[in-house]
Amino acid sequence: MRILNRLSADEHGNFGIMTALLLVPLIGAAGLAIDFGRALSLRNELMGAADAAALGAISHGTVGYKAIQQMKQDGRITIAQDDGKKIFLSQRSVSVGNADTELPVEVGIDVERKAGIITSVVSFSARMPTTFMRLLGKNEMTVAGTATAGYGAQGKSYTDFYMLLDNTPSMGIAATTPEIARMKKLTYAYNGRECAFACHVGYYDNKGKFIESQNTYQVAKANKVTLRIDVVARAAKALIDRIVDTAAVNEQYRVASYSFGKYALEPGYRIDKLASLTLDMKSAGAATEDIALMTTDHDWFNDNALTSFDVALTAIGKEISGNGGSGASAADPEKIVYFVTDGVADHLKPGGKCAGSWEGEKGRCHEPINTAYCKALKDRNIKIAVLYTTYVPLDGDGTWDRYIKNVFAKKIATKLQECASSELFFEVGPDDDMEAAMVKLFIQATGGTTGLRLTN
Repeated sequence: MRILNRLSADEHGNFGIMTALLLVPLIGAAGLAIDFGRALSLRNELMGAADAAALGAISHGTVGYKAIQQMKQDGRITIAQDDGKKIFLSQRSVSVGNADTELPVEVGIDVERKAGIITSVVSFSARMPTTFMRLLGKNEMTVAGTATAGYGAQGKSYTDFYMLLDNTPSMGIAATTPEIARMKKLTYAYNGRECAFACHVGYYDNKGKFIESQNTYQVAKANKVTLRIDVVARAAKALIDRIVDTAAVNEQYRVASYSFGKYALEPGYRIDKLASLTLDMKSAGAATEDIALMTTDHDWFNDNALTSFDVALTAIGKEISGNGGSGASAADPEKIVYFVTDGVADHLKPGGKCAGSWEGEKGRCHEPINTAYCKALKDRNIKIAVLYTTYVPLDGDGTWDRYIKNVFAKKIATKLQECASSELFFEVGPDDDMEAAMVKLFIQATGGTTGLRLTN
């Protein structure tokens, strides 16, 4: 007992003992800060890689993005998941140069389209060995995180679509290469002249009844030849059905549809309303599906100059009330002109200017689209989405050979692309899938990468 009293009374050794007793927690606290700092640095590095992978897996131009554009129904996009994982690993290899970058990391990537929403989720987990915390019995720390990116029309971006469908006589060409060949044989048997076009000739009487003349349109219909206008009608109906399926809320989309006219005028041009702007997709789809090839009273009616983009774009602009909105609400919708055409204007412009070729003495002008009329719409914040149905040159076609081929053929697509809003131009050839092309353009027009963002 005396020995204990003497030790407690002797102050010379107390400082050393207290220091020794306090040293362990002090070192542990300092080590805790260092190890936590390392863990935070590692997590920041991995989060940067995860953000890059989540965005990169679905960004414009990647294999994942291209796969998404081809999809006809919702589901997971495995090629985007694989690409995202490669991006994650490549980001790590060029990041912070310390030993932690060599740690094994478990990474999972899930890219999915559901109800039209494109979501890319990257999750990671790594076990980082500790240094000083080992003194406290903790040999490793778990570092984990999740990054999410997404885009899509179904981000509740409210949109009004104005579908402008070219139904002028040039859209009466047989739809595919085999059908063109078949149409030529049928018309040769009909009148001794090969023709790939169905000419819809006839007139409406004063009671509104169509009196049809003998023509190649009847030949096409009797033999069930599929024409370009038939494909446009089916594709437009399918697109409207797709809009119904992908809308996040009932009021998200409204659709109106127009043609270049049920029948040709002499003189003058117009557009015909197939369906007024409506939320009723069923009625809009039915009306749009009924679009038919423009009729003419006879061959060389109005000098066969029956396609005026100038008038059509001006007229559609008048149909659209106000400017395009933000899409944030039904009261402030985005506005998009969805324009399907073969891109060659053929109209009477007596006394005007022609950016292509003049034909005849009445001022018939063949030319590519005049983008000034597109700009007038885009200046109102109205987007223009153009689906270009490739203008098909036919051997022996005098109009093509003399007035288009060596004059402005190379400008047809480029001018339409200039007319379209950024990244809203698609070309579909005679043997391509027009329905798929329409869907791709719809996805791009309503979402695209402009809405691509990190959401978590």
